Amino acid sequence: MIKRLVCLYFLMAGSLAQAHDAFSCPYPSTIRYVDGFFLTSDVRFPWLSSKVKHRDFVDRFIGAIFIPEKDQERENGRLDKCVYRTGSGQRVALRPGKAELAEAISLTSTLHWQIAKDPLEQEVYICQDSQPDNCAFTIAKPKL
Repeated sequence: MIKRLVCLYFLMAGSLAQAHDAFSCPYPSTIRYVDGFFLTSDVRFPWLSSKVKHRDFVDRFIGAIFIPEKDQERENGRLDKCVYRTGSGQRVALRPGKAELAEAISLTSTLHWQIAKDPLEQEVYICQDSQPDNCAFTIAKPKL
């Protein structure tokens, strides 16, 4: 009986160690303008834009870009940015606020991430959807 409990404990501990946290680009309603930047208040995975000139609001989600570490690999890479349209029609990109989190990203199995070439002919994955949840990803090595 004790032997079975010990085996069960190690099986559960092993599966928990392999668990990955699932994330997606933030919903527009969770993004706010503060002192010239758009940002989210998610402390586990914060997002931040570059400096913007005018106060505005994020109206809708456009898509996201994932850069694979090697070739077309989906399991290891970097989430480059999530792109939005503001109320005034401008595009704004939010990037992960913690660089170490952005380096350990893996795409979830979804049909929304498609391989494409960026302007420099590098292979990237692009997710174009109106719902940020459809552009889901996991953090392969959580440091939260």
